[in-house]
Amino acid sequence: MMRYLYKRYTFMSETLRPINKKVEQKQQCHIILAGNLVAKPEIRYRANPVVPVAEFVIATNHSWFDKKTNSYKDWTSYHACHFEGQHVEDQFLYAGKGQLVLIHGALATSSKREKDFVQVESLSLLGHGVHNGINQIICNATLASEVKLVKTENNATLAEFSVSINEPGFVESDHHFNGQRIERLVHLWGKAADYFYNKSVLGQQLLIEGSLSYVANNKRQQFIEAKKVIICPDK
Repeated sequence: MMRYLYKRYTFMSETLRPINKKVEQKQQCHIILAGNLVAKPEIRYRANPVVPVAEFVIATNHSWFDKKTNSYKDWTSYHACHFEGQHVEDQFLYAGKGQLVLIHGALATSSKREKDFVQVESLSLLGHGVHNGINQIICNATLASEVKLVKTENNATLAEFSVSINEPGFVESDHHFNGQRIERLVHLWGKAADYFYNKSVLGQQLLIEGSLSYVANNKRQQFIEAKKVIICPDK
């Protein structure tokens, strides 16, 4: 009788084991920017609990040699940034216009204002003066649209497509970012554009290296100017 009860108990235990649920895959998104503060950051406070918050803009400068005009050209990008936590006061209390800033963060979109910005995870102040900036983004993303291949007026090949990124967010004491599932446009040029157009399939996992740029409209939507797009192998 005892043997029967033991077997019955074991059988019931096995049938009641929890079923493993599929964990939603998160995708890394890293942005590194080095540029100058456009204006002195204004610090405000969010209540309950009280947390310092700063919204500011940094300018990153990029120079390149134009073979057609045989001269150097400059391009400046302006990045809206959001930073919160006790480090805000430590970093920005005495910061001013023109301060060189190095930040690490992630892409984000405000659901209330429908504005794109950079959510800052860490920040360093490095002095004053205008410098050539750093504008780098590396992310894992999912191909979310068909790829459009076009020829520009200068006979350059451009591949345009959208990707979705399921960002994990980050938490550090009072400084947190819950992460978002966002979608961004991507531009890829040259022979790499032709290759990607012929090899890509909707839903594929991609590894993208490039820089952060903006659509010339009122919303200044972010897009990724890709230098390299790798189609990840199937698991």
